[in-house]
Amino acid sequence: MRTRKLRLQYTQQLESLNAATASVWRECLVLKDMWDYAHGYRTGGGLDVPCELWMDKQLSKSQPLHSQSIQEVRRKFFKNRKGFREKRKNGDKKAKPPHRDKKFQTTSWKKSAIHFKDNILILSNGRHGEPLKVRLPKTFDLVYAMAHIAIVELVYDKGRYTLHFVYNVGKPLKSKAKGVVGVDIGEIHPMVSYDGVDTMIFNGRYIRSLYRLRNKVIAAFGKKIDRCKRHSRRWWSLVKRKWKRIRQIENQIRDGLHKHTTNFVKMCEDNNIGTIVIGDLTGIRDNIDYGKRVNQKLHQWAFGKVTQLISYKAKALGMKVEVIDESYTSQTCPKCGNRKKPTTREYKCKCGFEYHRDGVGAINIRQKYLGCLGVPVVAAMAPPVGIRLEGRCCSA
Repeated sequence: MRTRKLRLQYTQQLESLNAATASVWRECLVLKDMWDYAHGYRTGGGLDVPCELWMDKQLSKSQPLHSQSIQEVRRKFFKNRKGFREKRKNGDKKAKPPHRDKKFQTTSWKKSAIHFKDNILILSNGRHGEPLKVRLPKTFDLVYAMAHIAIVELVYDKGRYTLHFVYNVGKPLKSKAKGVVGVDIGEIHPMVSYDGVDTMIFNGRYIRSLYRLRNKVIAAFGKKIDRCKRHSRRWWSLVKRKWKRIRQIENQIRDGLHKHTTNFVKMCEDNNIGTIVIGDLTGIRDNIDYGKRVNQKLHQWAFGKVTQLISYKAKALGMKVEVIDESYTSQTCPKCGNRKKPTTREYKCKCGFEYHRDGVGAINIRQKYLGCLGVPVVAAMAPPVGIRLEGRCCSA
């Protein structure tokens, strides 16, 4: 799948569509409670398959939405319920089924509701709603869209609406390369990799500076906004400027992550890597308390985004991506197998082994995937190579 975005000018119809989708979501919550009550289940109980089929017949058809757009909301609802069940089975007692009302929700159109006419995109909204018509830019590849488009989504983000075009590009050929690279994702360095020979450190200084700048911008605008009357002209002006500035910084962060991950995947392709092994960081932020400043950095740490970028770019080239538990990978000495929790950026073992801490994590992630964690790698290892991302960071 590939996604391309198109920014839209605000209209009342866009807001009405997302509000109608949120209304369908609220209806799903009510109908699920009715099903559980009728069949004697507690909250979160019940059989999802018959409930989903029953709900499909009960959902209101009077919304200004295409029938498949309504079904997509129902599908997302039960997908969230399935995720809740899996978390509960894995021991997450805090997991909750979908229960919150929403004022706005992303609206989706499947292929049968998507039409093109004279460089105009027409998104059908059924009998009770006017179709959404969008004039496409001249650079829009209409032929490719008509052949590969799978779904179109109307997304609201920080004061503006965007159309997301999702294309189905088919399954790539599997790579015949047999190399394995381990990847340690960190807050200071977005990625550190080890392929059995070389250790590559992707420097995160530029991206971290953007996170700091974003925090300063939010704090500076927050002080000004708090002194204004809510919803006054001055208040709205500052809020719009704040959103615009944050979007600029977030675009720079996203661009930096894209450049790092693209360089990494190309490097893997050039080195005949067939499998990328990434450490699983799920739940790492639970129950942490390292102080206000460190907690802020950890909660802004985009490790999930890095994993997602590596995954789809690698899979597009036919590489396999595996996510494994990284417990003790940063503490185990690659030379003697002794465990020691490092306190600095340099890992030092009593056996005399010294190496970059994140490099040790990448080495052990690879070794763990190969089933030989604790087995000595080499007597002497090449020093890690740093890759710096240069960029211009605007002032606050």
